[in-house]
Amino acid sequence: MKFKKFASLAVSAVMAASLLTGCGGGSTDSGNSGATEAKTEAAADSGSSDDGADAGSDTASGEVNHDETYTVDFYNVAANFQGVQPGWYGKIIKDKFNMDINIIAPQVAGDGGALFQTRCAAGNLGDLIILDNGPASECVESGLIYDLTDIIGNYPNLMKFKSQIEAFNSQIGDGSKIYCIPLEMNNNGPTDYKQLHVYTYPRMGWDMYTEVGQPEIKNLDDLLACLKAIQDAHPQNDKGDPAYAISLWKDWDSQYSENVAQLTKWYGQEVNGSVLIGTDNSIKPLTDKDGAYYKMLKFFYQANQMGLVDPDSATQDWNEIVAKMQDKRIYLYWYSWQYGFWNSPARGEEGTNYVEIPMADTNLYQPSDTYYGDGRVLCVGSQVSEENLLRLMEFLDWYASPEGVQIQHAGTEGLTYTVGDDGKYVPTEDGLNRFSAEVAVPEEMGGGNWNDGNNMINQWIVASCDINPDTGEPYSDQMWASTLELNQTKTTKEWSEKFGAKDDVEYLTKNNMMTVVPSINISLAVDTTDISLIREQCGNSIKDASWRMMFAADDADFDAQWDAMVSELDGLGWQDLVQFDTDKYQPMIEARKAAQ
Repeated sequence: MKFKKFASLAVSAVMAASLLTGCGGGSTDSGNSGATEAKTEAAADSGSSDDGADAGSDTASGEVNHDETYTVDFYNVAANFQGVQPGWYGKIIKDKFNMDINIIAPQVAGDGGALFQTRCAAGNLGDLIILDNGPASECVESGLIYDLTDIIGNYPNLMKFKSQIEAFNSQIGDGSKIYCIPLEMNNNGPTDYKQLHVYTYPRMGWDMYTEVGQPEIKNLDDLLACLKAIQDAHPQNDKGDPAYAISLWKDWDSQYSENVAQLTKWYGQEVNGSVLIGTDNSIKPLTDKDGAYYKMLKFFYQANQMGLVDPDSATQDWNEIVAKMQDKRIYLYWYSWQYGFWNSPARGEEGTNYVEIPMADTNLYQPSDTYYGDGRVLCVGSQVSEENLLRLMEFLDWYASPEGVQIQHAGTEGLTYTVGDDGKYVPTEDGLNRFSAEVAVPEEMGGGNWNDGNNMINQWIVASCDINPDTGEPYSDQMWASTLELNQTKTTKEWSEKFGAKDDVEYLTKNNMMTVVPSINISLAVDTTDISLIREQCGNSIKDASWRMMFAADDADFDAQWDAMVSELDGLGWQDLVQFDTDKYQPMIEARKAAQ
């Protein structure tokens, strides 16, 4: 691991960083303390466009032949969908490249670990591959990843991120070749966070929060009391369906409960493998009883004791959660992108939009922009033919082009946005509501429902916070001047008047309730065979125990189950895993310090 080389690059980039728009992050076990939860963001921060940029084939070496349909096997750890990309996005790819994108999704397939091992053993993970940093580095060493060194320079849209691509690949092999393209890159700078909203924080409907008296929320007990008052007043939604303060889902769990892990950030810690990494650069075991995992697990338990947790939580999946958000059957959000499933200017004027509600005792762990990437990479499989390599590179360069990125993050001109006289983009009503309502796509654009045809790749090369050179504004429609103006509604004005800030980022910053940590994207140590087995066994134990504890009978049962889990983990080699992860993440801590 060429840490010194990376650290010097990070410091140089910090010195040149501009105060432009940033983008948010989540938590992964892939080497980026601010790794974006792309598997979640794709649900509410994506779209389509049809004009605007340059495909890489114009400047690439070699003629690209599109006569035959190319079915691209795309192994993708980020995907929540398995099969051929459907709908409007599938039509765009088919029309432009005569490609069908066949997504192979380990988290949908069932036993993702077995699928990975089987495909690796066969020497063919896929034509295109998305992996976390560590496994990607391992696959490079195993010869499963194509060496792009001699070809990638021909693709101008990818080369806009040359320094970030080289910085990451300097850590792989002998550091002289290019194998991987980091995901969620931007050119805004690595240390700032200029997003409109923080990534994870308590969020409620403004109307309901107002109805119960706009209580001051000092801590989690106050939050629960407020949620109980709301649920007592609204045990059903307007359609008469049961509604709950909190609704959970299992299908994103990895080595722990993902719902619990995301909320640890409220109290200054992020879960990475078996450890909690703090805003103070500390590394502590996930099982630390004074840590945020225990604290937030107990929060969900206490919520259930108060009748605030949806009884479907242990059995439902993400798709069911989406439907409930769209029907306002969930009263607490905690991801910023969840707004897309309900909020709109019209509802803002009604006062029903969801907004952040400050909780006084928080010190939010907020990663900065993912300038260097988010902890996942996109690679080409080593088995592809020369002809198919050119087709894949043409697609990837377009995927990083202004047209491709605008399609991803905002939509299609004429359907989800229009272009004003000044060249700036203006969202349409369908564009504003595409995730919260059934938006029909015209047959000539692929037909069907917008969400059903959305980009199922679920990760992108360029982050939505990057600046579109065609407009001078971020790609994200949520950050266009036109959208910001539309969103100045009754809700935002009343919120600002009460809390004395234009948005939650400003409020948390000026009240010292948030710490921005530099997003560092480095390839970390890969599990040995023994550690891999320990991690799998310990992960299963943590997940199972976490879900049982959320629904524990009483305090004594909750604590007894926690103690039993810790004892079981110790018997499975937990201390060895914690030591491994402590050593694994220390280079990330050092790189973060160098970037500050």
